[in-house]
Amino acid sequence: MSKTKRLASLLLLSGGLLAAPACSLPGPATSTGTGGSSGMGCSVADDAGVVDTGSSVIATGDVENDVTPVACGAGSGATGADGGAVTNPNAIDKYTQGYSYADPTIAGQVESTMTTITPDDEIIQMYGMPFGASGSPQFIDIERSQDTATIRGWRYRDASRGMNMGEDVDGAFPTAGYVNHSNVGFTTSFPVSMARGAAFDVDLEYAVGEAIGDEMQAAKQTLLLAPCMNLLRHPYWGRAQETYGEDPFHIGRMASAMVVGVQEHIAANAKHYMAYDVENGRSKNDSEMDEQTLREIYGRHFRMVVQDSGVSSVMASYNEVLGVKSCQNTHTLTDVLRNDFGFKGFILSDWWAMPGYTNIPDAATLKSGAQLAMTAGLDVELPWGLYYSELGALYDTNVIKKDQLDAATRRILYEKYRFNADKMIGAVGLKAPVTKWSSSKISCDGTHLALAKKAALESMVLLKNDNGTLPISPSVQKVAVVGVSVPYRTTDDETNDNKTGGIVDFSKDVRGGDLGSSRVFPDPDKSAGPFAGVQMTAPAGVTVVQGNTADVAADADFVVVVAGLTAEDEGEEYTKAGDRSSLALDAKQTDPMYMGIQNNLINAVAAMKKPMVVVLEGGSVIDMPWLSQVPAVVMAWYPGQRGGEALGDLLWGQVSGVSYNFGGKLPFTWGHEADYTDPFNATGGMTTFNYYVGYRLFDKNNVTPVYPFGAGLSYTTFAYSKLQLGCSTLSKGAVLPVVVNVKNTGTVDGDEIVMVFVSFPNTTARRPAKELKGFARVSLAAGEEKQVTIPIRLSDLDYFQTDAGGAAVRTGHWVVESGPVQIMVGGSSTNLPLMGTVNVNGYTVGSTQ
Repeated sequence: MSKTKRLASLLLLSGGLLAAPACSLPGPATSTGTGGSSGMGCSVADDAGVVDTGSSVIATGDVENDVTPVACGAGSGATGADGGAVTNPNAIDKYTQGYSYADPTIAGQVESTMTTITPDDEIIQMYGMPFGASGSPQFIDIERSQDTATIRGWRYRDASRGMNMGEDVDGAFPTAGYVNHSNVGFTTSFPVSMARGAAFDVDLEYAVGEAIGDEMQAAKQTLLLAPCMNLLRHPYWGRAQETYGEDPFHIGRMASAMVVGVQEHIAANAKHYMAYDVENGRSKNDSEMDEQTLREIYGRHFRMVVQDSGVSSVMASYNEVLGVKSCQNTHTLTDVLRNDFGFKGFILSDWWAMPGYTNIPDAATLKSGAQLAMTAGLDVELPWGLYYSELGALYDTNVIKKDQLDAATRRILYEKYRFNADKMIGAVGLKAPVTKWSSSKISCDGTHLALAKKAALESMVLLKNDNGTLPISPSVQKVAVVGVSVPYRTTDDETNDNKTGGIVDFSKDVRGGDLGSSRVFPDPDKSAGPFAGVQMTAPAGVTVVQGNTADVAADADFVVVVAGLTAEDEGEEYTKAGDRSSLALDAKQTDPMYMGIQNNLINAVAAMKKPMVVVLEGGSVIDMPWLSQVPAVVMAWYPGQRGGEALGDLLWGQVSGVSYNFGGKLPFTWGHEADYTDPFNATGGMTTFNYYVGYRLFDKNNVTPVYPFGAGLSYTTFAYSKLQLGCSTLSKGAVLPVVVNVKNTGTVDGDEIVMVFVSFPNTTARRPAKELKGFARVSLAAGEEKQVTIPIRLSDLDYFQTDAGGAAVRTGHWVVESGPVQIMVGGSSTNLPLMGTVNVNGYTVGSTQ
């Protein structure tokens, strides 16, 4: 069954939910590749007909979903990832399936355990390994919780671009540091999350999540510390590469898809909750914002991953929010996450995120801190039991009540039993993995390597391509792949001792991202960097050479210059990376030999006036002072172990008779340094978080970016036409089918990403000029036209209305406004030529804390 026909079947409504629809869309226009009829839509009888805006435009980009127009009705009959019915009333596909907490077998197993478990064993469920002196287990077994006599402790692993076996391998801490990882387990290295955010492909993200979950299960690890889904509020953020972009809705959809994939096998974890968007001084940072900003901008994506994916656990972050540590924050953990968002799983701390990692508090402070965290809603302290080792004493003195221990234990045990993570011996997880873990590495039949390449292919963004510089001309006989070789520094472990570093050769190294907690180490024999990738994909008879200076390109017909960021330029604070202080290349180099070295190389090659492309590797915006001097630019991100091969395929355009085309689009707004006016506190302390972030900020300030959200070129062109809105009036529970025809008007195959933005012309609230509320990726052969249906849930159009009383008020309710909603469809945030309007019968969700 095709992907688009699967979507059509997922959107098919059950007869009991679709009550006598009164409006329907006409049959599809002439199209190659329409799916069968499927139902979704409005909750009210609507005889006003269909909004049909029949203009045609040319756009560049990518998209997908060829389903026929649908009838209007309430509710959804979508199925979950396991084929069963979903529990989310607003489900539109398997990535919006909701929680499955009605399983009486699991609930009964939990209650059976609760009749016999001792308070001591309950407490053991609630922290990692025992606390001890420096060099004791807290610095060795940092990726696990303790076992009791009958219940296995969690086995945790980072992160979102693959399984990190570099922290420890079942207690064996690697001694070779960050440079030589011969003793660390090899696993599949996928492109970083920001790259996959650029793919805008929820099916791909589900597949990546499922593959990582499979490898986790094969290695008998039981909880993946992913997805990382913090908002990119500023491109300086050191962990930009670990998230999906700047838009809450986009992040929520991508993260939900990954969670559903991971949880085919084992438990997932949504992190870092919340407003963790400054890295330097992360344990002392205080994220200050009003309540609308907290819930809509920094909370909406967490609400989505909770309500749509049924995520097993959530990680409380290092920082403070509104002056209170996240691990001890009753407002964010209980008022918002549990009571407002409806989270049902358990909450764990980030590693050493409770106060006092470098300055251990006295016993009285530990007891007081543990009581605060328990009352706030923190279930598990990691990686040790520093504060929570005092829970026994607090229980014995009746400060912590038995019902508090029971509530946390029930949440933890439900997730262990839900994912078969409690077994002391034998298999763990939900189904047999296809991969095997042996000799400290993952082995498989190659499907995960193929998926890693596919993810890299879909992720890379063609930013500039003057005069058809790419694909590389068939007449080219010699290609030079050049990139500087520069040093960087890191630190081996959380103590910041044994500082070390390495050297990046941009022309040939496999770039997987920073060397923090999400690092992944692939098998070097199954990996390819830029030079190897361009060489292996080159046509017969073409010579490909590599080097670190412009001289290498002297007699080349085409030059590929690879530049980017090192593991010191951006990454986690403890690796000596942290936040960036500039968008420039080599901004952290202090040796005069390396200061400005990459820009100098690019300028030197550009001066040769040869056909060339600059390929950038990094997690967010990079300043390009040479942009006007080079004909082509590609954002390759950190593309993982098959990234070089994917790059080669895309640069050549055709390899061994197979056509390749760029299809990725920017998941953030690429501006100039001065455009990011939101304050960024890079030394710790209070930072005020603005309501307007990313394209919202650029719209508000009326600033034209270098490249907008959704920018991305292709070797072909696309035409949009026949916008059709499935209903003219929406009421509570509605799902609006937005239907548009997309045609590949060029001569080569390509992917386009269709984006749906909304605006509220009559709003009485603070709202952005427009907001992303739907997207889809579609593959189109040359000349092919498909009808694309993107479902828009009315519930996603709400905003948080704070109760009266001023900026300090933390209560309110979610409101869907009555009145017109403008629907805008196109290929980016600044290219939205198709427009229509629907009317909304608004409603208010009851008051929340």
